[in-house]
Amino acid sequence: MTRSIELYIEQIYNRSYSKAVNYANHFLHDTELSKEVVQDAFLVLWERREKLILHENIEYYLLTVVRNKVFNLLKHRQRVAKKMGAEVSLNDRLSMVALTDDSSQKVLCSELSKLVDRTLDSMSRDIVETFRMSREEGLSYKEIAEKQDVSVKTIEYRISKALKLLNISLADYLAIIIWIKILG
Repeated sequence: MTRSIELYIEQIYNRSYSKAVNYANHFLHDTELSKEVVQDAFLVLWERREKLILHENIEYYLLTVVRNKVFNLLKHRQRVAKKMGAEVSLNDRLSMVALTDDSSQKVLCSELSKLVDRTLDSMSRDIVETFRMSREEGLSYKEIAEKQDVSVKTIEYRISKALKLLNISLADYLAIIIWIKILG
C-alpha cells in the first residue's frame, strides 16, 4: 500500500508540478518563490501520504495546500509591510482579494448540485422517490414504507443504494466540501 501511494504522489508530481507553480505564480508574481511554495506543498503531501486515500482527488488537495501557503505568505507580507509602515503592493492586495473571493464556492456549489441531480437522474424512480421522501420530506423509513406499501428493509436498501451512488459520484469533491465547511 505504501509503495502505491508513493508512486501515486510521484505521478501527481510529474503531472501537476507545473500547474501548481503556475497557480502559485498567478498570485505571487515570483516564479522562484512559487516553486518554493509548491515544493513545500509537496512536502506536506509526502508527510501526510499514509493518511491519503488513493481515490480522493489528491491533485485538488495539493492545489488547496498551495493556495493556503500562498495566502499565508501574502498575509505575512501584509503584516511585515504594516509593521514597517509601508504600503502593501497592489498585486498582493489583488491576490488576497482573489484568494478570499467566495464566488468560486458558488460556482462549486452549482456544479455539485448539477452532479447530484445527474446522479439522481441515473437512479431508478423508486430509489429517487424513496431518497427524496427521506431527505427532503424528513419521513421515517417506516412512514415511507407505509406510503409505498413495501417493507422497511426495502426502504433501507433503497436509501443505502442512493447514498452509495452519491458517495461514488461525489468522492472527488470530498476534500473541497470539507475545505468549504472549514473556511465557511
